[in-house]
Amino acid sequence: MLDLRYHVASLSAVFIALIVGILVGVGISGRGFVDKSERRNFQNRIAALQSRVDQLSAQKALLTEQGAAAQTFAQDTYPVLMHNRLASTHIALIVIGSPGGAGSDTKQALSDAGALTTLYRVIKLPIAAKSVHAALRGSPGFRKLDTVGQELAQEWITPGVTPISDKVSPILVEEQRGSPGKPVDAVVVLEGDAPTDPQTKLFVEGLYTGLAGVGIPLVGAEKSDAAPSDVPLWRDVSGMSTVDDVDTPSGKLALALLLAGAPGGNFGVRPDADAALPRIEPGG
Repeated sequence: MLDLRYHVASLSAVFIALIVGILVGVGISGRGFVDKSERRNFQNRIAALQSRVDQLSAQKALLTEQGAAAQTFAQDTYPVLMHNRLASTHIALIVIGSPGGAGSDTKQALSDAGALTTLYRVIKLPIAAKSVHAALRGSPGFRKLDTVGQELAQEWITPGVTPISDKVSPILVEEQRGSPGKPVDAVVVLEGDAPTDPQTKLFVEGLYTGLAGVGIPLVGAEKSDAAPSDVPLWRDVSGMSTVDDVDTPSGKLALALLLAGAPGGNFGVRPDADAALPRIEPGG
């Protein structure tokens, strides 16, 4: 989504600078250093920039109206569009730290859409790297925490045995429901506490890479007032789809649409979002 506010601000700054320039030029012209053609050139440039600022301001107002219309549409049609949208869909909900209000909003969205949250994990931060390495001492190939994160993610959401999860979950997981090693249809990620130390960052990035590698819908969700936003990390590390306003009806609907298989992307109200909502298909 194009953030026209920045363009308007930058052009306005240039506009002001040129006004100062023309005023200085007029002052100098009184001493014979600037001729009439140069003054006209300044005036023409100012007029052109003012016209562009006016155009961008009008476009920004239009986009604001469109965004408000999308929010109103989602709110008015929310119950109908969400009904059974994710019926019989098995969801894994992975929480990094404490998600705050985003957790309750996400759970509400999944409930409204009829989803089944069959796997729930809350990861403790920071990662106890020494304890993880000690637990995996007899498991070759897991010397790096990003590798641990990748394998753990895949053991959690794909069918099969779970030797790594069995060893490190007691160390890494603060709260859990549902058994690992069973297939799920989609994954939601919440990150309430941004990793700060290098070891935790490495593990979390590996976890995201492992989740993305399974090939099922993967969505990161946060509230519209999240600061800082986790969207850049989610997008850049794993390419997962994102919803930056899960606290709104529009955001909840966007989350359900993405989990149901809508084309991926970044949705919500932030300047770098692709749109307010993914493409809407008829529900079940």
